[in-house]
Amino acid sequence: MDAYSGLNHWLDQFLQHLEPAQRRELMRRISQGLRIRSKDRINQQRDPDGNRFIPRKRNQIGSKKRQGALFQKIGRDIKTEYSADHAAVGFGGRTAQIAEVHQEGKTIKPSRYAKATKYPIRALVGFSKDDEKWIESEIQKFLII
Repeated sequence: MDAYSGLNHWLDQFLQHLEPAQRRELMRRISQGLRIRSKDRINQQRDPDGNRFIPRKRNQIGSKKRQGALFQKIGRDIKTEYSADHAAVGFGGRTAQIAEVHQEGKTIKPSRYAKATKYPIRALVGFSKDDEKWIESEIQKFLII
């Protein structure tokens, strides 16, 4: 059982004992907190496991195609969705398409006339062990209040 399904199973058992309004508030706190944690991690150029993103390739004359860090503005496009039954953190629209290419390491044509390009895997969203511990602490804080 992977970490996500184990966490999901544990939360399902716990959430059955809360009222719908309480579950919604807890899901709101968790989804917004994970959005902030993901945004900070992307700004630090790190994947959920803490590894650095694979840098951009250099062009044929040796300089990088674009200057600066990857995904400088993508962190502000992270969306949250929550209800009494679920919480989701991810991207929407065109940003979701770009994030999917990097998340899965797909081969695409960046423009109509460009050659197909294979992008390395750069995980933008996901859970780490630190995120799981943070979620547990948020649940404990929620129960104390």
